[in-house]
Amino acid sequence: MSALLDPHDPVHAKALRMLEQDLIAWIVTTTAEGEPRAVPVWFLWHEGRVAILTKPDAAKVAHVRRHPTVVVHLQAGGSFGDDFVILRGPARIAERSTAQWLTSVRERYETKYAEALEAYGSPLDDVAAVFSTLIEVEPEHVSAW
Repeated sequence: MSALLDPHDPVHAKALRMLEQDLIAWIVTTTAEGEPRAVPVWFLWHEGRVAILTKPDAAKVAHVRRHPTVVVHLQAGGSFGDDFVILRGPARIAERSTAQWLTSVRERYETKYAEALEAYGSPLDDVAAVFSTLIEVEPEHVSAW
């Protein structure tokens, strides 16, 4: 991953900040019919991967199992929508549950989504029970501006 995003490159440094701080990403998967499907998700940038908690019966889970190459992009920021990060690479459904994965990142996840968790009135353990499947995307290509 270090070859993909160089923290000393100003554009990549901005992309890494966005990956750490942005609350919403869009994952684009491929349906059984070969059509793209984009949905907004909460995510955590962790160890060079995009980690997404989801319901086990979500369409994106079936899509990833069928066609593992996905695109993940962040909301365009900047004054004119000119701050963007688009990642492409293989996704996989993790063997470990969301609850197991959270043992190593709980504090970061709770900090990142503290306001949202409070607004929804759901502690992270309740969220993890419903969104019990973990999708991990390991980017092989990045576009950032």
